[in-house]
Amino acid sequence: MHSQHPRAFKSAICAAILAMTFTGSAMADEDDAPSTGNALQIYGRIDVSLDKTHAQVNSNASYGKPGASVQKLTDNTSRLGFRGAESLGAGNNAIYGLEFGINADDGSLVTPNFRYAYVGLQGQWGTFNMGRTDSSAPTGSPLYSQLAQNLRWIIHDAGSTAIGTRILNGNNRVSNAFTYKSPNFGPINVAGRVNFAGPEVPSTTNVNLKGEADFKQYQLAANYTDGKLSGGVGYGWDAKTGGLQINDYKSKVQGVVSYNLGFMRPYFAMGNEKYNATTATRDTVEFKILGATASLGTQGRITLNVMERSIQTDKNGTLKKAQGEYSYFLSKRSTLYVFKDHDVSNTNKANSTANSYGFGVMHQF
Repeated sequence: MHSQHPRAFKSAICAAILAMTFTGSAMADEDDAPSTGNALQIYGRIDVSLDKTHAQVNSNASYGKPGASVQKLTDNTSRLGFRGAESLGAGNNAIYGLEFGINADDGSLVTPNFRYAYVGLQGQWGTFNMGRTDSSAPTGSPLYSQLAQNLRWIIHDAGSTAIGTRILNGNNRVSNAFTYKSPNFGPINVAGRVNFAGPEVPSTTNVNLKGEADFKQYQLAANYTDGKLSGGVGYGWDAKTGGLQINDYKSKVQGVVSYNLGFMRPYFAMGNEKYNATTATRDTVEFKILGATASLGTQGRITLNVMERSIQTDKNGTLKKAQGEYSYFLSKRSTLYVFKDHDVSNTNKANSTANSYGFGVMHQF
């Protein structure tokens, strides 16, 4: 992805807002042309928390300063987005979306600027889009969305509580992607995605990767929802021109299930990943998560998760994590929350524990 000058980027955003707000699509000449009515939604979320972290010297670097205690304001996936659809007739629609991330703690933009940027088609046959995509797009992100629909993320899977990447390896947000999601066939739907993950210019570390299409990532998912029971299975794999390199990820299989009891929803997920390992590293990495979310009155909710993941580069090491959150709903769009996260980055290494806690406010619009 090419970098952009901040002023030029802001100008482009302003132009996009004006263009989409004051929609004036040119009408086709034919009398039977489909409607050009454009249903545009402008939406967003601002979410900031005050966090305190005590991290030992061998804890994960994502906790800030290993060996120190840090207090800071943290943004938790704030964003501003635009999405819409144009009727093409016969039950078909053109769909589009742009969503960029904002670091609400300091006002900067995330890198890359756009969380997703897609265009596609939708009809009774399903939904297809292409571009940069993630779980918020209409097609979703096959493996990550399957987990997100059944599990409950602590403070939106952000900051110190993030597990989608470290534990579950969901590979959610990708560029150069083609994604399809089927309509429902009774209680079942399926989704698939392929994305080009190679470099825009020839790689200096792998001579076989000369362009984007020299590295492809594939995902397939089948999802089931029938009344209180929900779940799914998924499979993903990577392919590189010239073959995989040492310790490269090969493939993944996962399964997840949840059951809605009304006042509480327990869930469980597990997965198995294969790697192009050496004699000193693992060829198989396993992960699992067990948790539940429950209502506390009409305005409260509590969530608890425990999980672990074997470490690919340490045959005797395991990453273990436990976390909890209480949310209080001030309204349909505003929420107060407190959280606690306990992380052991490697059970085979001393002084690898980090503890985080904090409180935050989220508003959606």
